Amino acid sequence: MTIHKGEKNGTRGDRAPHLLRSPALLAAFAVPLLCLAAYAARLPLPIPRFLAPSAKYHEPGSTMSAILRDSSDRFGTVRVLSDAPPSLEDVIAAKDHYASTGMPVSLERSGQRLTSQTIAAYSLRISGDGSPSALTLLLDAASATGSVLARVDGRTAFAADAAPIDRRVRLPIAGYGSETVVTVEAGGATPDSGLTVISPDFGEPRILMASDRQDARSVIEALFPVRKIPYDELLQVGLYGYELLVLDGPVLARLDGGAAAAIAEYVGRGAGSLLVVVDSSDIGKPGDCPSIEELLPVELSPRSLSRLPDVAMAVAIDVSGSMYGDKLSLAKAVGLELVGNLKPSDVAGLVLFDEEARWLYPPAPVSDLDARRSLAPLRAGGGTRLYPALVECIAALEASDLPEKRIVIVSDGITAPADFDALAARAFRSGIAISAMAVGAEYDKALLTRIAAGSGGRFYRVKDATEVPSLIIEDRKSVSRTIFAAEKTGVVDIAGEAAGSVYGMARLGPKPDAVAFFSSEAGDPLFATRREGTRSTLVFASDVYGNYDKEFLERPGTLSVIAAVLGGLFSERPPSATVTETADGLSLSIDADYLLSPRVALADSGGRIVFESRFIEVGPGMFHAALGRPRPGRYTALVEDRGRTIARFPLYMNGTAGAAPSDSAAAAQAYRTPFWILPRGGAPWLVAFFTLSLCITLMLRLKR
Repeated sequence: MTIHKGEKNGTRGDRAPHLLRSPALLAAFAVPLLCLAAYAARLPLPIPRFLAPSAKYHEPGSTMSAILRDSSDRFGTVRVLSDAPPSLEDVIAAKDHYASTGMPVSLERSGQRLTSQTIAAYSLRISGDGSPSALTLLLDAASATGSVLARVDGRTAFAADAAPIDRRVRLPIAGYGSETVVTVEAGGATPDSGLTVISPDFGEPRILMASDRQDARSVIEALFPVRKIPYDELLQVGLYGYELLVLDGPVLARLDGGAAAAIAEYVGRGAGSLLVVVDSSDIGKPGDCPSIEELLPVELSPRSLSRLPDVAMAVAIDVSGSMYGDKLSLAKAVGLELVGNLKPSDVAGLVLFDEEARWLYPPAPVSDLDARRSLAPLRAGGGTRLYPALVECIAALEASDLPEKRIVIVSDGITAPADFDALAARAFRSGIAISAMAVGAEYDKALLTRIAAGSGGRFYRVKDATEVPSLIIEDRKSVSRTIFAAEKTGVVDIAGEAAGSVYGMARLGPKPDAVAFFSSEAGDPLFATRREGTRSTLVFASDVYGNYDKEFLERPGTLSVIAAVLGGLFSERPPSATVTETADGLSLSIDADYLLSPRVALADSGGRIVFESRFIEVGPGMFHAALGRPRPGRYTALVEDRGRTIARFPLYMNGTAGAAPSDSAAAAQAYRTPFWILPRGGAPWLVAFFTLSLCITLMLRLKR
């Protein structure tokens, strides 16, 4: 046998079999293979949680689900600090989070004490027939020693020398719909800070009316109980507490995005109906508030352009080489559209431009415009200079004394540079709005949008040049405010029978699915409605105080129709319910055997939905929903079924209850924060495989 240099006799031949016979080394070889198998099976890699970072959350008023949703992409333990003990829902959410992400959730107390310890919990039984509600208070065990004195709004409602054995105090609460403060003094201790409850009054107003006429009494207030508020309180009074919202003479442009969005959601989710009273042209023009306009049964523009104020309009069409299509046909079609739709007293002109601008139809009354005459062939265009064409149009319209002035540009906006911002500012100062219609596959959107925005016009993206003529007419409608004609107008009912007269009425165009209960003799809707989901939207196109329509509103037939239509909007059947507040937060139980698959939504006083959930059927016709722990304050619980709100209950979250339900207490006591972090995905196994393989290789080389 040959012995190599540096080797002892027998060492080379015996090493490999010796290594293979070592159980430790065989196990070491197996571990990387097990890592590959775990990777292939997509198994989680257990990591002790103390080796990973943790994130702490302490957000009073936030739900456990919201906190865990925000931390779903974090690696490590989620520590949730709460002023109250964890609820059953909190424990379930923590377990679900661990099951779906592999990240442990630690439920911890913040150490802050609740502000009131005398009242540990309460439940308020609400009868659907309007009888007084029954309030049951659960006294804290430490406080239920000695005498008990309970006051409701400062008046003594319960007094005893000793607390009841079951620590429950029962009090009647009259249903006035207002906030009632209950205080309890037990065992000679200082009275607590008070508990606020709300017992609903099912006879309280179902109509919320926003109006600037606080001192005047409307026909709606004569027919129904109404809560009337100024517009600046619209998002402060709890919109979802009412079945009908009336906007009395609104200026749509002043409805900020928050108010408009809240109203649109209010109607869209079936929480209530909307009535808009259009008693002047101040409501605005189409496009001022699209989210509200699309709900209405009418268009803010009249059915015919003949009712609009006179307008001076100039249309500038780009015929340069960068434009495509038959420019001659487009120019003639635009001319015919102007003649066919504008009033004879309107002024219109059509200018063509490339490197130069030239009037095809000089500005003149539409009655003098000959759009049917043959047009000379257009010469092939070269470059594009939009600026001179706009200067021509603005100068022509500045010379006009008509009340409304409009320029429409039909171009791709690819033009020689110029000071278009100054030109748009000049047009704006002169009361001329410039709208831009972008045509072609490539166009300068930035320039055309800047011109339109700077002058108060609109920007349109036109995919087909054949759309241009009709869009010009639609744009003409959008420039005008709603027309309110202060003149005597005959009114007919839905059957076409005479129904009196009004002396002032907005000229509106009905939408195809609108139903007009009263209209002008010419067909303009006066009182119209349409279905919006499970609710209705309505418009009354005159005032509701009798300034323009006293004779019409005094007719018994008119009053009976208005009362029947508005009364038909109130279809809710309030069921019996129980509101409970514990350390878990609020919960709502209802008795209603006519519900199919009810849901609950919690709305705050600002008109925002802050919580949604399904009811759980706990018995035949009996449903329960936990509402979580919202921030202290007043809320409205909406009971929804089949896309419609069928009942609503005012609630008040105190945040002072310290008693946890037995199931929550048991779940919290049994809950243990998982020791292992189980990250999802196969990357950790691959890292472990390569790391272990490298270590084994180094170990083998060191043993040689």
